[in-house]
Amino acid sequence: MDAIARHPQSSTTPRTAPWRSWWSRAWASARNRNARGWYFGACFGLIYQVIMVISIWTSMTTLSQQLLATVLLVPFYAGFLLLPPMNWGERRSIRLTVVGLYWAYTLLFFPLLGADTFWLWILVGAVATTLCEEFPVVVTVIAVLVAVPLLYGFVTDFIDSTFIAAPIIFSVAAMMYGINVQIKSLRELKQAQGEMARLAVVEERARFSRDMHDILGHSLTVVTVKSELARRLVTLDPARAEEEIADIERLTRAALADLRSAVTGYRELSLSTELAVAQASLASANIQAHLPQSAETAAPDLREVFGWVLREGVTNVIRHSGAKNCWVELTRSTMEVSDDGRGLPPAGSTRSGAWEGEDCAGNGLQGLLERAAAAGARVSTGASAHGGARLLVERAGEAAVDRSGERANA
Repeated sequence: MDAIARHPQSSTTPRTAPWRSWWSRAWASARNRNARGWYFGACFGLIYQVIMVISIWTSMTTLSQQLLATVLLVPFYAGFLLLPPMNWGERRSIRLTVVGLYWAYTLLFFPLLGADTFWLWILVGAVATTLCEEFPVVVTVIAVLVAVPLLYGFVTDFIDSTFIAAPIIFSVAAMMYGINVQIKSLRELKQAQGEMARLAVVEERARFSRDMHDILGHSLTVVTVKSELARRLVTLDPARAEEEIADIERLTRAALADLRSAVTGYRELSLSTELAVAQASLASANIQAHLPQSAETAAPDLREVFGWVLREGVTNVIRHSGAKNCWVELTRSTMEVSDDGRGLPPAGSTRSGAWEGEDCAGNGLQGLLERAAAAGARVSTGASAHGGARLLVERAGEAAVDRSGERANA
Protein backbone atom coordinates (compact mmCIF):
# COMPACT_ATOMS: atom_id res chain seq x y z
CA MET A 1 0.00 0.00 0.00
CA ASP A 2 2.87 2.37 0.77
CA ALA A 3 4.33 1.74 -2.67
CA ILE A 4 0.97 2.50 -4.27
CA ALA A 5 0.66 5.67 -2.22
CA ARG A 6 4.11 6.84 -3.21
CA HIS A 7 3.50 6.11 -6.91
CA PRO A 8 -0.22 6.65 -7.48
CA GLN A 9 0.14 6.81 -11.27
CA SER A 10 2.49 3.86 -11.73
CA SER A 11 -0.29 1.36 -12.50
CA THR A 12 -2.63 3.65 -14.41
CA THR A 13 -0.42 5.82 -16.62
CA PRO A 14 0.03 4.19 -20.04
CA ARG A 15 3.57 4.02 -21.29
CA THR A 16 4.39 4.36 -24.95
CA ALA A 17 6.56 1.58 -26.30
CA PRO A 18 10.08 2.86 -27.17
CA TRP A 19 9.80 1.70 -30.77
CA ARG A 20 6.50 3.56 -31.17
CA SER A 21 8.04 6.72 -29.79
CA TRP A 22 10.96 6.36 -32.19
CA TRP A 23 8.63 5.66 -35.11
CA SER A 24 6.56 8.80 -34.50
CA ARG A 25 9.71 10.94 -34.40
CA ALA A 26 11.23 9.17 -37.41
CA TRP A 27 8.11 9.52 -39.53
CA ALA A 28 7.81 13.21 -38.73
CA SER A 29 11.48 13.73 -39.58
CA ALA A 30 11.15 11.82 -42.87
CA ARG A 31 8.32 14.15 -43.94
CA ASN A 32 10.20 17.29 -42.95
CA ARG A 33 10.86 19.79 -45.70
CA ASN A 34 14.60 19.70 -44.96
CA ALA A 35 14.74 16.03 -46.00
CA ARG A 36 13.86 16.77 -49.63
CA GLY A 37 17.46 17.53 -50.53
CA TRP A 38 18.54 14.15 -49.22
CA TYR A 39 15.87 12.33 -51.21
CA PHE A 40 16.95 14.04 -54.42
CA GLY A 41 20.63 13.23 -53.88
CA ALA A 42 19.91 9.69 -52.75
CA CYS A 43 17.81 8.95 -55.84
CA PHE A 44 20.64 10.27 -57.98
CA GLY A 45 23.08 8.02 -56.10
CA LEU A 46 20.93 4.96 -56.75
CA ILE A 47 21.11 5.35 -60.51
CA TYR A 48 24.38 3.44 -60.77
CA GLN A 49 22.81 0.56 -58.85
CA VAL A 50 21.09 -0.38 -62.10
CA ILE A 51 24.41 -2.10 -62.86
CA MET A 52 23.89 -4.33 -59.83
CA VAL A 53 20.40 -5.32 -60.96
CA ILE A 54 21.64 -6.06 -64.49
CA SER A 55 24.46 -8.15 -63.03
CA ILE A 56 21.99 -10.18 -60.98
CA TRP A 57 19.81 -11.00 -63.97
CA THR A 58 22.71 -11.80 -66.29
CA SER A 59 25.13 -13.70 -64.02
CA MET A 60 22.85 -15.85 -61.88
CA THR A 61 21.78 -19.15 -63.36
CA THR A 62 18.44 -19.82 -61.67
CA LEU A 63 15.31 -17.68 -61.71
CA SER A 64 14.72 -18.24 -58.00
CA GLN A 65 18.10 -16.72 -57.13
CA GLN A 66 17.46 -13.78 -59.42
CA LEU A 67 14.05 -13.10 -57.86
CA LEU A 68 15.35 -13.52 -54.29
CA ALA A 69 18.28 -11.15 -54.83
CA THR A 70 16.03 -8.56 -56.48
CA VAL A 71 13.46 -8.76 -53.68
CA LEU A 72 16.21 -8.32 -51.07
CA LEU A 73 17.51 -5.25 -52.86
CA VAL A 74 14.17 -3.41 -52.59
CA PRO A 75 14.23 -2.87 -48.78
CA PHE A 76 17.99 -2.23 -48.95
CA TYR A 77 17.51 0.65 -51.39
CA ALA A 78 14.47 1.89 -49.47
CA GLY A 79 16.60 1.94 -46.34
CA PHE A 80 19.21 4.03 -48.12
CA LEU A 81 16.51 6.58 -48.98
CA LEU A 82 14.69 6.68 -45.64
CA LEU A 83 17.03 5.73 -42.79
CA PRO A 84 19.16 8.92 -42.71
CA PRO A 85 16.30 11.46 -42.56
CA MET A 86 14.35 9.22 -40.19
CA ASN A 87 17.20 9.17 -37.67
CA TRP A 88 18.60 12.70 -37.84
CA GLY A 89 18.73 14.09 -34.35
CA GLU A 90 18.38 10.72 -32.61
CA ARG A 91 20.74 9.81 -29.80
CA ARG A 92 24.02 8.09 -30.60
CA SER A 93 22.98 4.58 -29.56
CA ILE A 94 19.99 4.61 -31.94
CA ARG A 95 22.05 5.89 -34.85
CA LEU A 96 24.75 3.27 -34.32
CA THR A 97 22.12 0.55 -34.05
CA VAL A 98 20.53 1.63 -37.33
CA VAL A 99 23.92 1.63 -39.09
CA GLY A 100 24.79 -1.80 -37.65
CA LEU A 101 21.49 -3.34 -38.72
CA TYR A 102 21.77 -1.82 -42.18
CA TRP A 103 25.26 -3.28 -42.60
CA ALA A 104 24.14 -6.66 -41.18
CA TYR A 105 21.37 -6.80 -43.77
CA THR A 106 23.99 -6.88 -46.54
CA LEU A 107 25.31 -10.20 -45.18
CA LEU A 108 22.20 -11.83 -46.68
CA PHE A 109 23.59 -11.08 -50.13
CA PHE A 110 26.88 -12.98 -49.75
CA PRO A 111 25.33 -16.44 -50.48
CA LEU A 112 23.74 -14.95 -53.61
CA LEU A 113 26.22 -12.37 -54.89
CA GLY A 114 29.47 -13.41 -53.28
CA ALA A 115 32.16 -10.73 -53.30
CA ASP A 116 29.96 -8.46 -55.41
CA THR A 117 28.18 -7.65 -52.14
CA PHE A 118 31.07 -5.30 -51.36
CA TRP A 119 29.64 -2.89 -53.92
CA LEU A 120 26.58 -2.50 -51.70
CA TRP A 121 28.84 -1.30 -48.89
CA ILE A 122 29.23 1.97 -50.77
CA LEU A 123 25.68 2.80 -49.72
CA VAL A 124 26.36 1.51 -46.21
CA GLY A 125 29.29 3.91 -45.93
CA ALA A 126 27.16 6.80 -47.17
CA VAL A 127 24.42 6.07 -44.62
CA ALA A 128 26.94 5.61 -41.79
CA THR A 129 28.82 8.84 -42.39
CA THR A 130 25.57 10.75 -42.84
CA LEU A 131 24.17 9.59 -39.50
CA CYS A 132 27.37 9.51 -37.43
CA GLU A 133 28.77 12.91 -36.50
CA GLU A 134 31.44 11.65 -34.11
CA PHE A 135 34.81 11.55 -35.89
CA PRO A 136 36.19 8.42 -34.08
CA VAL A 137 33.05 6.50 -34.99
CA VAL A 138 33.28 7.60 -38.62
CA VAL A 139 36.95 6.56 -38.83
CA THR A 140 36.16 3.15 -37.36
CA VAL A 141 33.24 2.51 -39.73
CA ILE A 142 35.19 3.58 -42.80
CA ALA A 143 38.19 1.52 -41.74
CA VAL A 144 36.07 -1.64 -41.41
CA LEU A 145 34.21 -1.11 -44.68
CA VAL A 146 37.46 -0.48 -46.57
CA ALA A 147 39.64 -3.09 -44.88
CA VAL A 148 37.40 -6.09 -45.57
CA PRO A 149 37.38 -5.72 -49.41
CA LEU A 150 41.14 -5.09 -49.38
CA LEU A 151 41.70 -8.14 -47.22
CA TYR A 152 39.56 -10.18 -49.59
CA GLY A 153 41.71 -8.97 -52.46
CA PHE A 154 44.92 -10.02 -50.71
CA VAL A 155 43.52 -13.43 -49.80
CA THR A 156 42.26 -14.15 -53.33
CA ASP A 157 45.38 -12.70 -54.97
CA PHE A 158 43.17 -10.05 -56.62
CA ILE A 159 41.59 -12.52 -59.00
CA ASP A 160 38.59 -10.23 -59.57
CA SER A 161 37.86 -6.51 -59.45
CA THR A 162 35.67 -6.40 -56.35
CA PHE A 163 38.54 -5.05 -54.24
CA ILE A 164 38.19 -1.83 -56.24
CA ALA A 165 35.11 -1.19 -54.11
CA ALA A 166 37.45 -0.27 -51.22
CA PRO A 167 38.72 3.08 -52.58
CA ILE A 168 35.24 3.92 -53.84
CA ILE A 169 33.77 3.22 -50.40
CA PHE A 170 36.42 5.45 -48.85
CA SER A 171 35.82 8.29 -51.32
CA VAL A 172 32.03 8.26 -51.01
CA ALA A 173 32.10 7.95 -47.23
CA ALA A 174 34.64 10.75 -46.81
CA MET A 175 32.64 13.00 -49.14
CA MET A 176 29.38 12.34 -47.28
CA TYR A 177 31.07 13.01 -43.94
CA GLY A 178 32.40 16.33 -45.24
CA ILE A 179 28.94 17.32 -46.46
CA ASN A 180 27.46 16.29 -43.12
CA VAL A 181 29.96 18.43 -41.22
CA GLN A 182 29.22 21.40 -43.47
CA ILE A 183 25.47 21.03 -42.98
CA LYS A 184 25.98 20.82 -39.22
CA SER A 185 28.07 24.01 -39.29
CA LEU A 186 25.40 25.83 -41.30
CA ARG A 187 22.73 24.63 -38.89
CA GLU A 188 24.73 25.89 -35.91
CA LEU A 189 25.31 29.21 -37.69
CA LYS A 190 21.58 29.59 -38.31
CA GLN A 191 20.88 28.82 -34.65
CA ALA A 192 23.48 31.38 -33.58
CA GLN A 193 21.92 34.00 -35.84
CA GLY A 194 18.50 33.26 -34.40
CA GLU A 195 19.89 33.55 -30.88
CA MET A 196 21.54 36.87 -31.73
CA ALA A 197 18.24 38.17 -33.09
CA ARG A 198 16.42 36.98 -29.97
CA LEU A 199 18.99 38.65 -27.71
CA ALA A 200 18.66 41.88 -29.70
CA VAL A 201 14.90 41.88 -29.09
CA VAL A 202 15.39 41.04 -25.39
CA GLU A 203 17.92 43.85 -25.01
CA GLU A 204 15.56 46.33 -26.67
CA ARG A 205 12.73 45.27 -24.38
CA ALA A 206 15.02 45.62 -21.35
CA ARG A 207 16.03 49.10 -22.49
CA PHE A 208 12.40 50.12 -22.83
CA SER A 209 11.61 48.70 -19.38
CA ARG A 210 14.47 50.69 -17.86
CA ASP A 211 13.28 53.84 -19.61
CA MET A 212 9.73 53.36 -18.34
CA HIS A 213 11.02 52.82 -14.79
CA ASP A 214 13.29 55.84 -14.92
CA ILE A 215 10.57 58.06 -16.40
CA LEU A 216 7.53 56.98 -14.39
CA GLY A 217 8.97 55.47 -11.20
CA HIS A 218 10.01 58.71 -9.53
CA SER A 219 7.11 60.78 -10.87
CA LEU A 220 4.43 58.33 -9.76
CA THR A 221 6.02 57.99 -6.33
CA VAL A 222 5.94 61.77 -5.83
CA VAL A 223 2.38 61.94 -7.15
CA THR A 224 1.31 59.27 -4.66
CA VAL A 225 2.90 61.09 -1.71
CA LYS A 226 1.44 64.46 -2.73
CA SER A 227 -2.01 62.90 -3.28
CA GLU A 228 -2.00 61.51 0.27
CA LEU A 229 -0.86 64.87 1.61
CA ALA A 230 -3.54 66.76 -0.34
CA ARG A 231 -6.23 64.41 0.94
CA ARG A 232 -5.23 65.14 4.53
CA LEU A 233 -5.01 68.90 3.92
CA VAL A 234 -8.41 69.29 2.26
CA THR A 235 -10.14 70.00 5.59
CA LEU A 236 -7.14 71.38 7.54
CA ASP A 237 -5.58 73.78 4.99
CA PRO A 238 -7.54 74.03 1.72
CA ALA A 239 -5.10 76.55 0.21
CA ARG A 240 -2.14 74.25 0.80
CA ALA A 241 -4.14 71.31 -0.54
CA GLU A 242 -4.86 73.28 -3.70
CA GLU A 243 -1.13 73.93 -4.14
CA GLU A 244 -0.37 70.23 -3.77
CA ILE A 245 -3.03 69.35 -6.34
CA ALA A 246 -1.51 71.88 -8.74
CA ASP A 247 1.88 70.24 -8.24
CA ILE A 248 0.31 66.86 -8.93
CA GLU A 249 -1.16 68.18 -12.18
CA ARG A 250 2.23 69.61 -13.19
CA LEU A 251 4.02 66.35 -12.40
CA THR A 252 1.54 64.23 -14.33
CA ARG A 253 1.77 66.48 -17.38
CA ALA A 254 5.57 66.31 -17.28
CA ALA A 255 5.50 62.52 -16.88
CA LEU A 256 3.06 62.22 -19.78
CA ALA A 257 5.35 64.33 -21.99
CA ASP A 258 8.36 62.21 -21.02
CA LEU A 259 6.39 59.04 -21.71
CA ARG A 260 5.37 60.25 -25.18
CA SER A 261 8.97 61.17 -25.94
CA ALA A 262 10.19 57.74 -24.85
CA VAL A 263 7.53 55.93 -26.87
CA THR A 264 8.40 58.01 -29.93
CA GLY A 265 12.04 57.03 -29.57
CA TYR A 266 11.09 53.42 -28.99
CA ARG A 267 9.01 53.33 -32.16
CA GLU A 268 11.98 54.51 -34.23
CA LEU A 269 13.10 51.23 -35.70
CA SER A 270 16.71 50.17 -35.97
CA LEU A 271 17.40 48.77 -39.44
CA SER A 272 20.22 46.60 -38.06
CA THR A 273 17.86 45.09 -35.48
CA GLU A 274 15.20 44.50 -38.12
CA LEU A 275 17.73 42.67 -40.31
CA ALA A 276 18.58 40.36 -37.41
CA VAL A 277 14.89 39.78 -36.64
CA ALA A 278 14.18 39.10 -40.34
CA GLN A 279 16.98 36.51 -40.44
CA ALA A 280 15.51 34.66 -37.47
CA SER A 281 11.88 34.96 -38.63
CA LEU A 282 12.59 33.65 -42.14
CA ALA A 283 14.67 30.79 -40.75
CA SER A 284 11.80 29.81 -38.44
CA ALA A 285 9.50 29.69 -41.48
CA ASN A 286 11.99 27.53 -43.44
CA ILE A 287 12.57 30.36 -45.93
CA GLN A 288 16.13 30.94 -47.11
CA ALA A 289 17.14 34.53 -46.36
CA HIS A 290 19.44 36.53 -48.66
CA LEU A 291 20.10 39.69 -46.65
CA PRO A 292 22.67 42.52 -46.79
CA GLN A 293 25.56 42.20 -44.37
CA SER A 294 25.17 45.69 -42.93
CA ALA A 295 22.61 48.46 -42.60
CA GLU A 296 25.28 51.16 -42.95
CA THR A 297 24.78 51.25 -46.74
CA ALA A 298 21.47 53.08 -46.37
CA ALA A 299 21.25 56.82 -45.92
CA PRO A 300 20.80 57.66 -42.19
CA ASP A 301 17.53 59.54 -42.74
CA LEU A 302 16.02 56.57 -44.61
CA ARG A 303 16.98 53.77 -42.23
CA GLU A 304 13.84 54.04 -40.11
CA VAL A 305 11.61 53.88 -43.21
CA PHE A 306 13.65 50.95 -44.54
CA GLY A 307 13.20 49.23 -41.16
CA TRP A 308 9.42 49.50 -41.46
CA VAL A 309 9.52 48.31 -45.07
CA LEU A 310 11.68 45.34 -44.10
CA ARG A 311 9.37 44.40 -41.22
CA GLU A 312 6.21 44.62 -43.35
CA GLY A 313 7.83 42.90 -46.33
CA VAL A 314 9.18 39.94 -44.38
CA THR A 315 5.88 39.55 -42.52
CA ASN A 316 3.98 39.30 -45.82
CA VAL A 317 6.51 36.88 -47.31
CA ILE A 318 6.06 34.57 -44.33
CA ARG A 319 2.26 34.87 -44.15
CA HIS A 320 1.15 34.92 -47.77
CA SER A 321 3.84 34.16 -50.35
CA GLY A 322 4.55 30.44 -49.94
CA ALA A 323 8.12 31.28 -50.97
CA LYS A 324 11.28 29.28 -50.44
CA ASN A 325 13.64 32.26 -50.75
CA CYS A 326 13.50 35.92 -49.76
CA TRP A 327 15.91 38.55 -51.06
CA VAL A 328 16.58 41.98 -49.53
CA GLU A 329 18.65 44.38 -51.63
CA LEU A 330 19.84 47.61 -50.05
CA THR A 331 21.49 50.72 -51.50
CA ARG A 332 21.88 54.21 -50.13
CA SER A 333 18.41 55.32 -51.27
CA THR A 334 16.52 52.10 -52.11
CA MET A 335 15.42 48.90 -50.45
CA GLU A 336 13.80 46.02 -52.30
CA VAL A 337 12.21 42.94 -50.69
CA SER A 338 11.39 40.14 -53.14
CA ASP A 339 10.58 36.45 -53.09
CA ASP A 340 10.03 33.42 -55.34
CA GLY A 341 6.53 32.62 -54.09
CA ARG A 342 3.04 32.87 -55.59
CA GLY A 343 3.39 36.54 -56.49
CA LEU A 344 0.70 39.18 -56.44
CA PRO A 345 -2.90 37.95 -56.78
CA PRO A 346 -4.67 38.80 -60.04
CA ALA A 347 -7.00 41.79 -60.08
CA GLY A 348 -10.33 40.88 -58.54
CA SER A 349 -8.99 37.67 -57.08
CA THR A 350 -9.78 36.66 -53.51
CA ARG A 351 -6.53 34.68 -53.19
CA SER A 352 -4.10 35.87 -50.56
CA GLY A 353 -0.87 37.19 -52.00
CA ALA A 354 2.23 38.91 -50.74
CA TRP A 355 2.24 42.61 -49.87
CA GLU A 356 -1.36 42.69 -48.74
CA GLY A 357 -1.81 45.82 -46.62
CA GLU A 358 -3.75 45.86 -43.37
CA ASP A 359 -6.79 48.05 -42.95
CA CYS A 360 -5.71 49.81 -39.78
CA ALA A 361 -3.83 53.09 -40.08
CA GLY A 362 -0.10 52.95 -39.59
CA ASN A 363 0.14 49.29 -40.61
CA GLY A 364 0.37 47.43 -43.87
CA LEU A 365 0.98 48.99 -47.25
CA GLN A 366 -0.96 52.17 -46.50
CA GLY A 367 1.18 52.80 -43.45
CA LEU A 368 4.33 52.30 -45.52
CA LEU A 369 3.10 54.76 -48.13
CA GLU A 370 2.56 57.41 -45.46
CA ARG A 371 5.92 56.81 -43.77
CA ALA A 372 7.77 56.82 -47.09
CA ALA A 373 6.05 60.02 -48.22
CA ALA A 374 7.09 61.74 -44.99
CA ALA A 375 10.72 60.82 -45.78
CA GLY A 376 10.48 61.95 -49.40
CA ALA A 377 10.43 58.39 -50.76
CA ARG A 378 7.86 56.30 -52.58
CA VAL A 379 6.69 52.68 -52.31
CA SER A 380 5.75 50.40 -55.20
CA THR A 381 4.86 46.73 -55.64
CA GLY A 382 5.13 44.41 -58.60
CA ALA A 383 6.47 41.11 -59.91
CA SER A 384 9.98 40.18 -58.83
CA ALA A 385 12.74 38.85 -61.06
CA HIS A 386 12.56 35.61 -59.08
CA GLY A 387 8.97 34.86 -60.04
CA GLY A 388 7.26 36.11 -56.88
CA ALA A 389 6.35 39.55 -55.58
CA ARG A 390 8.47 42.64 -55.02
CA LEU A 391 8.18 45.52 -52.56
CA LEU A 392 10.35 48.54 -53.39
CA VAL A 393 10.91 51.81 -51.55
CA GLU A 394 13.13 54.47 -53.09
CA ARG A 395 13.89 58.14 -53.04
CA ALA A 396 13.43 58.98 -56.69
CA GLY A 397 16.29 61.34 -57.47
CA GLU A 398 18.96 59.42 -55.57
CA ALA A 399 17.67 56.04 -56.80
CA ALA A 400 18.44 56.98 -60.39
CA VAL A 401 21.96 58.00 -59.38
CA ASP A 402 22.44 54.69 -57.50
CA ARG A 403 21.33 52.65 -60.52
CA SER A 404 23.59 54.56 -62.91
CA GLY A 405 26.48 54.09 -60.52
CA GLU A 406 25.82 50.35 -60.36
CA ARG A 407 25.80 50.15 -64.17
CA ALA A 408 29.05 52.07 -64.35
CA ASN A 409 30.66 49.75 -61.81
CA ALA A 410 29.39 46.72 -63.73
